[in-house]
Amino acid sequence: MRLPLFPQFFLVLLTCHFTHMSAGGADTAPPAKEKRRLVLCNDGGSLGAPGMEAPIGIEGLVREAIDPLRDTMVDTLYWQIGVDPWMGTDTHRLSDWYLHRTKVGTLWGSDRDKFKTASEWRIYENAHQMMEQGTDPVAVVIEHGHKAGLDVFVSFRINDGHDSRLKDGSKDTNLVPMRRDHPEWLIHGDGFAKFEYNFAVPEVRAYTLALITEAIENYDLDGFDLDFCRQPKLFKNGEGEKNIALITDMVRAVRASLDARGKVLGRKLLLSMRVPPELDKMHDEGMDVASWIKDKLVDIVIVGDPFGWNYRLPVEKFKELAKGTGCKILAQNLCAFKEDRGRSASVLFGERDYYSTAQFRAVAALHWQAGADGMYLWNQHWLKHYRDAQFDRQSWKEIGDPAVLAHKDKHYIVGPQERGGPLPLILAQAGDNLELNVEIADAPTASGAQATLRLMIEQLTTLDHLDIRLNGTALDLASAKKRLNYNDCWLDLDVTKLMRKGGNALVIKCTARNPHVLAPLKVRRVDVLVNGLGK
Repeated sequence: MRLPLFPQFFLVLLTCHFTHMSAGGADTAPPAKEKRRLVLCNDGGSLGAPGMEAPIGIEGLVREAIDPLRDTMVDTLYWQIGVDPWMGTDTHRLSDWYLHRTKVGTLWGSDRDKFKTASEWRIYENAHQMMEQGTDPVAVVIEHGHKAGLDVFVSFRINDGHDSRLKDGSKDTNLVPMRRDHPEWLIHGDGFAKFEYNFAVPEVRAYTLALITEAIENYDLDGFDLDFCRQPKLFKNGEGEKNIALITDMVRAVRASLDARGKVLGRKLLLSMRVPPELDKMHDEGMDVASWIKDKLVDIVIVGDPFGWNYRLPVEKFKELAKGTGCKILAQNLCAFKEDRGRSASVLFGERDYYSTAQFRAVAALHWQAGADGMYLWNQHWLKHYRDAQFDRQSWKEIGDPAVLAHKDKHYIVGPQERGGPLPLILAQAGDNLELNVEIADAPTASGAQATLRLMIEQLTTLDHLDIRLNGTALDLASAKKRLNYNDCWLDLDVTKLMRKGGNALVIKCTARNPHVLAPLKVRRVDVLVNGLGK
């Protein structure tokens, strides 16, 4: 097996970077085209081509990764380096293994001729054939992405931790040798942090920078993306804040590498990063995103969610930080991982195990309204393999332009706690009341559309009495369309004349409880459906 040169090469590289790094971007020409209205991140899983036999060849990779974007609003593709067979391997991703031309990282399959699964072999075989032809998947995606009119960024996951799921732990053959041979480099934490690198270790930072710099220097890329969002853990518990300067130094080094490469290519290369939504938590974990923005180290910040779905991200906080810096703030749209909205939503309304076009639209519209500069798609590209072979990419043709969205029907969802909302909320007894904000990006009355407030309240019966008010006006519960499924009670109320663009105050007061039911009332779902916008 070919292992990376260590440690002298990495330490020399790290020293050189820190000697030449700058405070901000180089004085190179700006990008010729202002893009990033709609970015799609492909985690590299398309190389596995779950519906095709290996080897897929260059044409097969183009068919999987590029062709689905041609008739959409996607203008920028992020291609993540790494190995992602997804459902074809027990851990879903093979942490810190690679399938591109690298002398730093460890090539997947370089230590074996037998693989645990067919998918593990296929993804190796697909990449191996391309390398034998003198190219590799990254070069293919960039070349053909450019031909399709896309900007293409190379994306790198900082500290992927999927290998925490390995059945045989540190003895598992799918644990990358770098982590197995250097236990002193690891966090040894809980969950995903079991085998993650500890960035307090100088060799870890040097190794990571070497991987990133090598990719920047080897490809005709338009930018580089640091994905801090997947498993955002960089240090042992409680050690993030005191080590915060270490990660900032790394970000400066990446900025310097992009600037140097940009001078060679004759254009400015952009630095992007996807980060979790909580600035304070990121700071505690060693990520000083606010300073990176203010110091103009980063050109694009994607406000994301590590779990893939969040109905309302705090983009305003990031926009405020970005004032006067030129940094663009993008909002992550919903991904393939869907909130469990319950059996009754599926039974009564036919909701699938992935989000609908109307739900994708609604989340995008809210973030455009909040001031986002663009939208970011993550883990939607493999819905056709994971959930539905007939997955409709219609939202990809719409959500990149708020003017187009203004004429499309939407399904707004108030989220659970820490995912853009306050739900669930409890009404235990008579006299209890609750208030929440319901935000939409449409004006139903002005646009001639119909707005329906859809509530799901667990344990609600005819002997329970509620007073529900929207923007101060009492709603007529007698006119509500009621649907029951076991303990779930759904109410549809026409609020066309009451619902307004922006925030709406919804107040629910319990005036009487069913004396025969011990369980409290629980407001589990609050949705708004806006239909008829395309008339």
